[in-house]
Amino acid sequence: YAGGVLAPNGDIHFVPSFANRGQKVSSAGVVSTYSLVYTTTEAYYGGVLAPNGDIHFIPYNAAVGQKVSAAGVVSTYSLVYTTSFAYSGGVLAPNGDIHFVPYSASVGQKISATGVVSTYSLVYTAGTGAFSGGVLTPNGDIYFVQQATGTTIGQKISAAGVVSTYSLLDSLAAGSGGVLTPN
Repeated sequence: YAGGVLAPNGDIHFVPSFANRGQKVSSAGVVSTYSLVYTTTEAYYGGVLAPNGDIHFIPYNAAVGQKVSAAGVVSTYSLVYTTSFAYSGGVLAPNGDIHFVPYSASVGQKISATGVVSTYSLVYTAGTGAFSGGVLTPNGDIYFVQQATGTTIGQKISAAGVVSTYSLLDSLAAGSGGVLTPN
């Protein structure tokens, strides 16, 4: 498993990466498994809870998207762009879109609150390992967290959907996640 998501009913779902079944811990602490529709090696890295209660697994090496509905039904959906090691983590935007964080993808990909999958151009791509996490800021911007050592360019998506870059001060240390601080 690679990541976890808190469901609206209090269950914690583990995101299947190498696993051939889903696993969750109920709010009462009971651990259980469930069948997945799609499995492959390193299928998903990270997950995001959608506004409607669906949990979307973020495609890393998967050829299809996979989600668990608020009612616990597992299903798959078509992606527009797939490649090995495509995305690593995701961020829920204020408008309900889920943006996949580009790990080695050459395009951005998102799923809208209505379930429409689409892609968009990125300003910066770095082959394998560019970004591996993301953070939503209070103004609605999404910042991707650098992964690769030597990545000197940060990338963000504004609340209006504009993709832009900025210079990073430290390109020697690689990261894999980020947290919004109170200030």
